[in-house]
Amino acid sequence: MVAQEIAENLADMLFGDRRIVAQRYNKQFGEATFDEDWWTVTQNPGKRAYERYLGLLQHLSVTETVSDLRDLVTLHEQATVVDPHLGALLTVQINLVLGTLLEQPSLTVEAAEALTELLAGRAVGAYVLTEVGHGSDLNNLETTAVYDPADGGGYILNTPTKTAIKRMPTTAPPPLEGVARFGIVFARLIVDGADRGTYPFLVWMADADGQMRPGITVRLLPEKPDLGMDNALTSFHDVRLSLGSLVSHTGTRIDDGQLISPIPADNQVWRAISRVRVGRLCISAMAAAVSRASLSIAVNHATQRDIASMAGGRIPLSQVPSHYGPLLDAVADTYVATTAVEVAVDAFVDATDNRADEQEQQLTDLVALTKYFATTTALRVCNEVRDRLGAEGMFAHNKIPVYHGLRNAAATAEGDSDVIAFLAAYRRLPLPDEWTPGCWDNPEPCDIDTPGNWVDWLGARTNYLRHLTREAYANATGDRQTRWDSVYDLALAEAEAHIVHQAAETMAERAGQLPAGPRKVAENLLTLFAIRQCKEHGADMAPDGPSPKLRGSLRDMRRQLHDLLAPHLTELVAAFELNSGSLRTAFDSDNFVEQSADALSAVAQ
Repeated sequence: MVAQEIAENLADMLFGDRRIVAQRYNKQFGEATFDEDWWTVTQNPGKRAYERYLGLLQHLSVTETVSDLRDLVTLHEQATVVDPHLGALLTVQINLVLGTLLEQPSLTVEAAEALTELLAGRAVGAYVLTEVGHGSDLNNLETTAVYDPADGGGYILNTPTKTAIKRMPTTAPPPLEGVARFGIVFARLIVDGADRGTYPFLVWMADADGQMRPGITVRLLPEKPDLGMDNALTSFHDVRLSLGSLVSHTGTRIDDGQLISPIPADNQVWRAISRVRVGRLCISAMAAAVSRASLSIAVNHATQRDIASMAGGRIPLSQVPSHYGPLLDAVADTYVATTAVEVAVDAFVDATDNRADEQEQQLTDLVALTKYFATTTALRVCNEVRDRLGAEGMFAHNKIPVYHGLRNAAATAEGDSDVIAFLAAYRRLPLPDEWTPGCWDNPEPCDIDTPGNWVDWLGARTNYLRHLTREAYANATGDRQTRWDSVYDLALAEAEAHIVHQAAETMAERAGQLPAGPRKVAENLLTLFAIRQCKEHGADMAPDGPSPKLRGSLRDMRRQLHDLLAPHLTELVAAFELNSGSLRTAFDSDNFVEQSADALSAVAQ
C-alpha cells in the first residue's frame, strides 16, 4: 500500500490535472482494438496506423480535442506509447490539418467540404510545407500561388524551381482503399506581380480511387527504418485553385483583386503556420512519453530477468547496481524532462486563456527549447534502455527500436530541434546579465539531502553561462554571423541550462507539496539529476564560475542516492501509469520465459 501511495503521489506531481485525461486515453488505448500479435507487429505498420486513426475518429470528439491543449497533448502522448506510428500520424491529421481548418473565422465552401470528409474518415490530410532546397528556412519558400482574375478569380499553384519541390509531407494516396487525400499547401501569394507573403491553400491531391489530381506529381521517399510514415516528394504544375482555397486563420481573401484581412506582416510566415507551435509542444510531450514508456519496459524486464551472482545463486537484474544505477539516472532525466513539458503546456494554456499573442517570442522560444530538451533526453534514455534490454531491445515488438525511430522523427518534425534551439539561444543574447562577481562566494553546502541548494546551483550556473555568452559576444568581431559562430556553443549551453533550472525548480516546488514519504523520493531523484548535471557540466564553470560546495565526491553521492532510490524504482516508473497493458511488450505479464515457451508450443501444435 505504501508503494502504491508513493506512485500515486508522484503521478500527481508529474501530470497534475492532465492525469485524469491520460487515464481516460489509457483506458481507450487498452481496448482489444489495439492488441497486436508479436509475430506480425512489423508488417506494414504505416497502414495499420491509418486504420487505427480512422477507428479512433469514431470514438473521439476531435473538434473539441483540438481546442483543448491539455487534451490534445495527452492524446498524442498516449497514442505514441501504444503505437508510435499512430502518434506521428496524429500530429499531422489532428493538430496540423484539422487544427488549421478549425482556425478559420468562417469556413469557405472548400474548407467545409474538406472538414466534412476528414471527420467522416473519407479523406485524410497533409501539411505541405517544407521544400527540398530550404527545409525549415520558411522565409525563403518558393512555391507560388498566383492570383488569376479569370473565370471569377482563383490561383495558379506552381513549383517554379527544383529547390521548391516539397519534401517530406505525406502527399501520396493513403494506403487505404476508398480514402482521398487533400493538402494544406503553403505557397507565396502573388497578386498583380507583388509577393504578399506565405499563405496556406487547400489542395485536393488524390481521389478516393488512388488517382492523383492533374498537375500534381508525387513520389514516395525511400523507407525510414523503424517508423512507417509515407513521406514523399511533391511538385505542382499549373494547378488551378478556387478563391475559397485560401484558408488563412485571419480570414484572408481577395475581393475585386484586393487582399482583405491579410496575415499581419510582423512574423508573417510563423503566423501563417500557427499550428506548428502547438505541434512542437505535442512532439515534446511525445518525446517525454517515449522516455517514460522505454523505462517502464526496462524496469519490467529487470524484474523478470536474473543473472548468476558472484556469491552463488541467482539475483534479479533489478538488484544489480550496474543495471539499476543507469536506469535510475535515466528516470531522473525523464522526470525533469516531463516537468519541462508541463511548464511549457501551462505557459501556453495561460497565454491562450489570457488572449495573449501565441506567437510572442518568449513563448515561442520556451516551446522550442522544451522540444530540444525533451528530444535530447529521449535519445539518451532510448539508448540506455536498449543496452539494458540486451538482445530484447532490438526487436520491434518490444517497442524500443520504434520508440527510437519516433524520437528521431520528433527531433526533426516541426523544425529541427537543434536549429530551433539555436535560434532561441540567439534571441536570449539581449537578456540582462544577472551574474555579479562574488555572488557565489559563500554557497550553502550541497549534499544528498539538500535538493534546494542544488536547485540554487542550477540557477547560478544559468546566470554565469549567460554572463559568459554576453561577454564573449560583445568582444567578438566581424559580421553578425561571424560573431554568432564564435559563441553558439555557449549560447546553447545557457539556453539549455535555463530550461533545466526552470524544470528543476518547478519539480522541487511540486515535490514540496507531497506527503513526507513521496516527497523524499522525489527530492532524492531531483538531487540525483543535479549531481549528474554537475558531473557532466561542472567543468564549464572553470575557472571563476559557481561550483557547488560539496560535502563528498560526486561519485559517492551518486552511489548513495542510487542505494536510496533502488527500492523505489518500480514506484518511480509506476507513476508513469503505463503498466495497464498499454505497452503490450513481452514483459507486460509476470513471466517472459513462459510467454516464449508458449509461442514455440503454438508452432508444435
